[in-house]
Amino acid sequence: MIRCIFIFLIFASSIYAQKNSDWETYYEKSNYLETPRHAETVAYCQRLDAASEWIEYSSFGKSPQGRDLPLVIVDRNGNFTPEAVKQSGNAVVLFQSCIHAGEPDGKDASLMLMRELAISKKLSHLLEQATVLFIPIFNVDGHENFSAFNRINQNGPKETGFRVTAQRLNLNRDFLKAESPEMQAWLKFFNQWLPDFMVDNHVTNGADHQYALTYGIEYRHNLAEPLRRWTLDVMEPFLDKRMKESGQKMMRYFSINRRPDIKDGLNLNQYYSPRFSTGYGAAQNRAFLLVETHMLKDYKTRVTANYHLMIHILELVNKEHASLLNANRLSDKITVEQFSGNIYPLNFQQNTQDTLWRPFLGVEYEVVDSDISGGKWVQYSDKPKAMQLPFFEYSIVSDSAKIPYAYLIPPQWQFHINKIAEHGVTVNFLRSDTTLAVESYRFQNVQWPQKPFEGRFLPSFQQDTVQEKRFYPAGTAVILMNQRTNRVIAHLLEPNAPDSFLRWGYWNNIFERKEYTEDYTMEKMARQMIAENPGLKAEFEQALANNPGMAENRWARLYFFYARTQYWETDINLYPVGKLITKTDLPLSK
Repeated sequence: MIRCIFIFLIFASSIYAQKNSDWETYYEKSNYLETPRHAETVAYCQRLDAASEWIEYSSFGKSPQGRDLPLVIVDRNGNFTPEAVKQSGNAVVLFQSCIHAGEPDGKDASLMLMRELAISKKLSHLLEQATVLFIPIFNVDGHENFSAFNRINQNGPKETGFRVTAQRLNLNRDFLKAESPEMQAWLKFFNQWLPDFMVDNHVTNGADHQYALTYGIEYRHNLAEPLRRWTLDVMEPFLDKRMKESGQKMMRYFSINRRPDIKDGLNLNQYYSPRFSTGYGAAQNRAFLLVETHMLKDYKTRVTANYHLMIHILELVNKEHASLLNANRLSDKITVEQFSGNIYPLNFQQNTQDTLWRPFLGVEYEVVDSDISGGKWVQYSDKPKAMQLPFFEYSIVSDSAKIPYAYLIPPQWQFHINKIAEHGVTVNFLRSDTTLAVESYRFQNVQWPQKPFEGRFLPSFQQDTVQEKRFYPAGTAVILMNQRTNRVIAHLLEPNAPDSFLRWGYWNNIFERKEYTEDYTMEKMARQMIAENPGLKAEFEQALANNPGMAENRWARLYFFYARTQYWETDINLYPVGKLITKTDLPLSK
């Protein structure tokens, strides 16, 4: 009898092992050296869907090359719509991977996590108060630009995708301007689900050290205070404790203060503008966690660290379910009720005067003079070394703006109006013609770089505030600043914001003069103007003295006078967006 029982147990164990082996991922079957292509990833997700009532596979859009943007929803109650999940009271967690398709660690960690949540159910308890969304591959076209030579600094996998999309756009620079079809599909998905917490999985470049993983999160005063406090007081201590208990070395994402020598300090004060996922989350009143596994660690080490962190995030969300939802709710409420009329910080810079000395798990290295580059060459060893380094953790506001009661955009600027609406912003419209006293901006010293960035030429400029009455025709967009998306609106429409429409070159045409004059006309008119206003000659001579380039340019000299005639275009360099500072009754329709 004992022998029969023993044989049965061996047989049952063999059957279980075989069944479990059937669910091994491509990554696991490759001995942790390879990552699957798009088709293989989708096929595995579809198998999960077919095998479990807790999983639904779908696509949230198409790429420019026609590939599905995969989405996997995991919910133990079979709630697969935003409405059903909201009614259930679950927190929604989004794990997003391969926005940089050459960085697939999060994808392979996600496939294993889905299996353990819904197939083996070893981690099914993590679904008690959480519904989990997985985007295993965001940049699907870049993902299929597969090669062994896409990531020169990265230690595995054997082959991987390319950093940017088929249109050569970096999706993690596109959250606010939303130029790519992939991001436009993502925004539609995001506004439908409005996740309570998001993780964006990456692989970092940079210095060598002992940490398998670093992370970034927005925690400055551009983040609503309830969510800021939750991030600092609840999230960070919990994840730090649990990762240590899992044997995973983790710290905040950093850059070297003065490259290349790490002894000059680490800058932990990484401000994430809304072009990045982390900064966009802050603008949407949500915690978006940037995960950066360490590129020099082997692939298994990196995926394992990513996997453990994702598990601990779900532990956190289940444990702190009520406090997270409350922080999000209060952050939205404060943004709706207390944003208009206040000063909002748009940009930050490092405070180099405030330094903390902290331990850092580095490696031994030396810095030598290079006869190749002519610069300094950092030579890292494989010997671990504990260090004490200066950490720069604090920042000061470098740009800010007073938030009005409403922004007004004339109806001819349809591109901008539609782009704002893509972010979940409610846009109203004037029902009838109206003249209003508004505040706006006029720009000067506008310059462009010699090379594009993300395919666009980003202007630099100085701005002056102007106050004037403007005529607004029926159909003018009125964007009231009483919305949970107020921060997004400010970042799009305040010119000095780092990712505003103006900064991204979406209003470059306002800097172009469209009418011209002939020299024979202005030669005569300039003399008439000086005769009528003798003081103009002294002003002209002072301008020549202050601007040597102008003195040597005959057209610049003539245009000095042209700009002072009634023929000059008054709206050149004038911002078309008006700011209605105080509450005003307006004839509105949606």
